[in-house]
Amino acid sequence: WYQRRVREVREVREFWADEAALREAAVEAEYLTRLDGTRVLLDRVRESVRGQNESYGNVLTAQRLLNLTTALFQTANSAEGPDNAILKESLESLRKEFSGDKLVDAVTSSIIPSLSLPFASFGSLAARLSDLEPQCRRVALMTGSDCGIGSRVTSLAMATLTIRDDEYDTTPEDGGCGTFYHLAKARAGLREKDLDLAARHINQMEGEPRSLLIDWLNDARALLELQQSAKVLLDYAKLLNHH
Repeated sequence: WYQRRVREVREVREFWADEAALREAAVEAEYLTRLDGTRVLLDRVRESVRGQNESYGNVLTAQRLLNLTTALFQTANSAEGPDNAILKESLESLRKEFSGDKLVDAVTSSIIPSLSLPFASFGSLAARLSDLEPQCRRVALMTGSDCGIGSRVTSLAMATLTIRDDEYDTTPEDGGCGTFYHLAKARAGLREKDLDLAARHINQMEGEPRSLLIDWLNDARALLELQQSAKVLLDYAKLLNHH
């Protein structure tokens, strides 16, 4: 009887030992499962943070480009005329901070050579055209290599006897004076702050009238090219900030 009781007690102990082992194994398995789940969750969090950091970095980069191109555009369109020192500083910053951007590199490279000379302001160009116009009117008909003294005398008479007409609208094709027509259209463009339109009409003039305005035309083109290049960069920066 005693041996049987000892054997029963031993069996009971073995049973509960096995039960405890099973429970411990189950707890450990559950713990490992949760640990694996936590690791997966942490990996996802890290990936999310990494993506957010990259996105945030891209936003900051795009904003920096917008700030620099806005400053460049404002300088190029300054009423007092572009300041070459400020332009140079803006261009150097763009080329340094965005050296890997092909568009920025190409556009800024096209601007740099023009910094060797000062830019004219819109106001000074308008004033110069007004000052040069009387000289152009006095040679209005001297538009070809075959023009003689008769054309010069007639031009001088026209300039003396006619009043400048801001509404002159008769094209050369319709028998009008090309010099008067393009000067009137250029003046209209300047009144509308449209230097591009004014330059296009001055460029269509011929002969001596055009020769008198060639320096004006070159200065206007230089300013227009700068402003258009600055606008390309600004529009590019705005596009990047919208994405």
